[in-house]
Amino acid sequence: MKKTFYYIPLIAFIITTAYPLAAQKHALHYPQGYFSNPLDIPIQLAANFGEIRSNHFHMGLDIRTNSKENLPVYAAASGYISRIKIEKYGFGRAIYITHPNGYTTLYAHLNNFFPALQAFLENKQYADKSWQQDFLLQPDEFPITKNSFIAYSGNTGASQGPHLHFEIRDTETGSNYNPELFGFQIPDAIAPVIASVYLYNRQYSTYSVPPQLIKKTDTVTTGFSTVSIGISAEDKNNTSPFKYGIYSAQLWMDDELINAFTLDNIAYDESRDINGAIDYSKFIQSRAGIQYLFRLPGNEIPIYSDDAGEGLIDLSDSLPHTIEIFVRDVSGNISSRSFVLQYSAALQKNYALPAYTTLCVPDKKNTVQTANAKAVFSEHAFYDTVRFIMAEQAPATANQPSSIIQLHNISVPVHDAYDLSIRTTLPQNDLRRNKIVMQLTSSGNRYTKKGSWEGDWMTASFKNLGTAKLLIDTIAPVITPVSWKNGKTFATGQSLIIRCADNLEELDNCTAFLDGNWLLFSKKSDYFTYKMDEHCAPGAHQLVITATDLVGNTTVKTFSFSKK
Repeated sequence: MKKTFYYIPLIAFIITTAYPLAAQKHALHYPQGYFSNPLDIPIQLAANFGEIRSNHFHMGLDIRTNSKENLPVYAAASGYISRIKIEKYGFGRAIYITHPNGYTTLYAHLNNFFPALQAFLENKQYADKSWQQDFLLQPDEFPITKNSFIAYSGNTGASQGPHLHFEIRDTETGSNYNPELFGFQIPDAIAPVIASVYLYNRQYSTYSVPPQLIKKTDTVTTGFSTVSIGISAEDKNNTSPFKYGIYSAQLWMDDELINAFTLDNIAYDESRDINGAIDYSKFIQSRAGIQYLFRLPGNEIPIYSDDAGEGLIDLSDSLPHTIEIFVRDVSGNISSRSFVLQYSAALQKNYALPAYTTLCVPDKKNTVQTANAKAVFSEHAFYDTVRFIMAEQAPATANQPSSIIQLHNISVPVHDAYDLSIRTTLPQNDLRRNKIVMQLTSSGNRYTKKGSWEGDWMTASFKNLGTAKLLIDTIAPVITPVSWKNGKTFATGQSLIIRCADNLEELDNCTAFLDGNWLLFSKKSDYFTYKMDEHCAPGAHQLVITATDLVGNTTVKTFSFSKK
């Protein structure tokens, strides 16, 4: 049987009067040349669409800005600015442009916008007394022509370095497309590389038995009678030293397509399903990106071909079977690896599974509990069967008014938020209950929530497993000026930076008032920045900063400075 590389069309072309013409797209092709480079330098990628990230696929292109900020950013096509989003993490400062052909482009991690839009935004922020914004605009408010200047590139939000994050979305559904399919000039004659191949013993849960690394050989003998395959693969192009994610992969056995996926179209509400499409345990432990050429029973992400199988391979006949793996990039460069796979009963190993566990299965609501804790998981929580271990230990310090709860281990992903309830040891009339938060530690990260009370139980929601406990928080946030002291004289355009931080890493709010008037500070991580502008007149000033944490502990600090 001659093999042709199989892929799924982005969207079926259905002509119907039920949908507006702008939403109709070609069945097999993306509009080539419609969108232009949003920068005035050649496109070099720091990251491509579909790369493996923590809890999500990368949903656009990260375009390099030569390690600089404030490069001009241009509209990739004509349309209108339809949405502005300003946030501390995530996209930072972002512009959305809706186009008449049914697409919306997004530009993120920006610095200032073009003057009219920047003035409009700041007026709204001052009117709302809120730096953070997320609002829609009408088509006649800010119409945009192709290649018109819209903003300066930056490093805002969750960005780890200067770059432009660029996305193309379906305006109607919000689903993200792979921008490289739209004809951008990114020279690429380099085929992807399959670095490693792994066998998974599907007689057990993928969370119960570690995979077997397949060495580069013509024949592989295994003691797994039912297997699935995962691969570690990466891609490169001709313009950058960076390594990228692959676009598509196929698994064939004896000339039959067993599994295939294509990363051309992913919605944000599907992106967390990446945790069921990779070896999550390996990724958490070593950041190794092993992508499954099989679908786990609880994974609903539509990247897999409906015309292929689920990736489950039966080797119980003990006969040799030819395995072929193909990986492809957007430019059509293809690499492959093949070997013969055969089961040997002599190599079979039976694994002892832990006793005293709660069996949690996909597609079913699951509850796990101990004497002083209970976790309730939705039917979407688990991608594969989990033999859940939940344990308690005594509190370590006096400010921990509960047992310390171990929720299985961090190597098992949870798809959506689950409710965790923990019983406190404090009596109901103890006023310190008003200062209690619940904190989960997972992979070195701390997630702190102000939960709700029902009797002696506090309940909060989390999306990771780990170690949880109740904490009494009586420590107020700390406010610190960064590289300046009281009495400093600033000039127009200079930045005044304040660090507002809390001992439990969560602030409820931090506000600034200049001479009694609310002042606009931009935010990134714990740092709050005000650039001297017309809201601060020449002369002496008093700045009052107020920071409050989740349980109401508040710090107020007053600073004096002058502007020349």
